[in-house]
Amino acid sequence: MAFLEGLLRRKRLITERQDALLAELRAALQRLDAAFERFGADVDPADQRTLRETLAHLDELFLIVVAGEFNSGKSSFLNALLGEQVLPEGVTPTTDAITILQHGDEIASELRSSGLRVTSYPAEVLRQLTIVDTPGTNAVIRHHEHLTREFIPRADLVLFTTSADRPFTESERGFLELIKEWGKKIVIVLNKIDILTEAEREQVLGFIRENARTLLGVTPELFAVSARQAIRARQAEGEERERLWEASRFGEIEHYVLDTLDEETRVRLKLLSPLGVAQRLTGKYLGVTESRLETLRADLETMDNVEQQLDLFKEDLQGDVKYYLGEIDQILKDLVARGDAFFDETIRLGRIRDLMNAETFRAMFEREVVGDLNQQIDAKVGALVDWMVEKNLRLQQSTDEYIKRRASQHSERLIGNVGGSFDYNRRALLDSVGRAASDVIATYDKQTASAELADEVRASLAATAITQAGAVGLGAVVVALAHAVWLDVTGILAATMVAIGGFALLPAKRRQAKKALRERVDAMRARLRESVERQFERETERSIGQIRERNAPFTRFVRAQRGQLSELQQSFADLDTTLGRLRKEIDQ
Repeated sequence: MAFLEGLLRRKRLITERQDALLAELRAALQRLDAAFERFGADVDPADQRTLRETLAHLDELFLIVVAGEFNSGKSSFLNALLGEQVLPEGVTPTTDAITILQHGDEIASELRSSGLRVTSYPAEVLRQLTIVDTPGTNAVIRHHEHLTREFIPRADLVLFTTSADRPFTESERGFLELIKEWGKKIVIVLNKIDILTEAEREQVLGFIRENARTLLGVTPELFAVSARQAIRARQAEGEERERLWEASRFGEIEHYVLDTLDEETRVRLKLLSPLGVAQRLTGKYLGVTESRLETLRADLETMDNVEQQLDLFKEDLQGDVKYYLGEIDQILKDLVARGDAFFDETIRLGRIRDLMNAETFRAMFEREVVGDLNQQIDAKVGALVDWMVEKNLRLQQSTDEYIKRRASQHSERLIGNVGGSFDYNRRALLDSVGRAASDVIATYDKQTASAELADEVRASLAATAITQAGAVGLGAVVVALAHAVWLDVTGILAATMVAIGGFALLPAKRRQAKKALRERVDAMRARLRESVERQFERETERSIGQIRERNAPFTRFVRAQRGQLSELQQSFADLDTTLGRLRKEIDQ
């Protein structure tokens, strides 16, 4: 009694464990289906259909799929296993559809959809399992093979038949590789051994074992039978029946299917079958997401390189603005030097006549000190403006070319084995960004841009220095500022002339005039530098902003895709780990 209770308790524990594993497996398949939903249109519809069919068939009876080339004896093998002539046999392809053999109290056959037939038959073996007969892997009508390939993922066990007269053909190798990819349990049946001698049979079996081990990585279980002799044995009686049955060696495969594949073994294989499907699909799309993330990493590097170019552009511009402002500083220093020399020469007793005539003094100051100051400053600022425009144009062109090169490098790159809309969208976006940049550059009028920028600089300086200087050039603004200098100087001299003892004060007034000129020029230089630097900084930010705005759709696309793909990669990686653990538990 204690033994019986222990046996019942053990069976209950096994059932609970199997139920728990089945629930975990179902949850993993549902998570994979949810990941496919997030992947969207890029998932191969055949993969999504396979996954959902696998989920739908989790609770079905154990499913054996019989596959092999036509004329390898699949139908005769199944007739021998069922004990009756249930399926048609012949030397030409006789199985015109995938045939599902299931138990039924009466014989019936129904073509339910294109390429799928359901046949019911009252055979005891069909109470425990469902058998699927498939068209030959080398069928003349190619859609038969397509149906067979789509049905393989549902198999819990594949009985692969090969003929003794042409064992392990090239098409059979290819089909076995497909089965291997799905992680299916494979049993090989060598049929028609009655046409071989014993020595030939052993030679063929050795050939199949060696090639199967090389192809599959393991040596599958291998049975050698003569289905034709087994059928004849079932039809014969007495010693003839026993002789034919023993010669057919069919009892070994029958024992394997009916007895060795006990309930626990079938449940284990029933769990491993969808697990293999899930692992294959998870591995495939994990590879796809990793490949796409690698592409996006390269895209992000592209955008980083563009940002580096923009930073260098900004540094170059700041450096060159300082260079041009330094040249303007030198012009103003020369102005001060000429002013010092002019005051030394004119503010003295020998030039008293000139000093007494304000208009004459002012004309001399303008001629000898100011000179062509306005043209010099206009030329320097004009050169700075032209440089800025040219630099901006080159930056836009180089960015445009860089993005186009990035697009062309990957225009033919296929990412994974799936739909391809990601690659198409990405290329389309790259192309559109490149076209937008090209359109901007094509309409770029350098003369107009230079004139507008010069006007902005002039207006900016005038606004911060002297509002009434709406003159023809920036130099004129500077001259207008300098105008205040000689007004001060003449004012200083006028005060000197009326002052008591004014002649004795000429050296002091000369120093005062020099100081006034220097202070005015220093203030003018500071305002000029501040205004030009501020205006060109605004221009720099505007140019950089335009480039960033044109690239923004691509940048947003890359970042959004990276976020989505990173989440999917993590989901597939977690699923891969979960499925690996489940396989270990099921194998144990």
